[in-house]
Amino acid sequence: MRQPLLPLMIAALLATACSPQDSAAVAQAPAAQAPGASGSAATPAPEAKPAIEAAFREGMPFAELRKQLLAAGWLPLRDPMCRENVGGTAEVCFALPEVESCSGDGYCKMHYANAAENRRISVTTYGPYGKWNVPGEESALAVRSWKASALPAPEAAAPACPSPDFDAFLKAFASDEKIERAFTAPLVKVADLGGGVDGTDSVLLYAAGSDYAGFNVAWRDGAFHFAGPDGQVDPAPLQLQVEPQGDAARIVRYGYGMSEGNSYRFEQRNGCWALTEDPEPPSP
Repeated sequence: MRQPLLPLMIAALLATACSPQDSAAVAQAPAAQAPGASGSAATPAPEAKPAIEAAFREGMPFAELRKQLLAAGWLPLRDPMCRENVGGTAEVCFALPEVESCSGDGYCKMHYANAAENRRISVTTYGPYGKWNVPGEESALAVRSWKASALPAPEAAAPACPSPDFDAFLKAFASDEKIERAFTAPLVKVADLGGGVDGTDSVLLYAAGSDYAGFNVAWRDGAFHFAGPDGQVDPAPLQLQVEPQGDAARIVRYGYGMSEGNSYRFEQRNGCWALTEDPEPPSP
């Protein structure tokens, strides 16, 4: 029986359009790679910004920005070179411990930090800094710019923990400068003197761990001793009081002379201990 011509023509056309070889080639074709997959150039995610920045604006009074930062848990980050950078009596370094430097034409650069977020914010201001907290004149010192960034990572790997036992750790911490530096937190919360009419108000600030020099206890010859800023160690033994604050923190206190004394807070971190706070301001 002769088959109709039209169905035969359609079958031939379909066979030509999709041969077995073509089907195999399609099956073997590589799938398109998704963005960021292996072998393609991945676009790095933008660095997250602190939520506090949402309220900042160019030209806002510095006093307003400072108030917002302190209320959100940020603290001034002290620059030990402020007095040298500013020159003269450098009153601004006492009134505003966050200042790094101020130029003669009215610009100041300041820094704040947040240990919980491991971040810092640098702020540039313009105007007479002496009026920043004068009622009715706060807007004279205005914000010009700001920049947030992560705190710098440690330059070298930390040595092994001297001991998980705090008493043994403290003796090692007080006897070896390298151990002291390695097990001091990146940011040390410090109660210092600054602000107020005569600069003797107690203020909280951060000192970079690499700059912090307030630990003045030394372990020598089987006893603790007071170590002065000149490096001299008092030969008389120094009695320390160690107060537990739960299982993960210790307060170390001492008295020295008639009025001088100090205290330090250590916390457990990464299976060891670290100096995290200097919670008592020095005597005026």
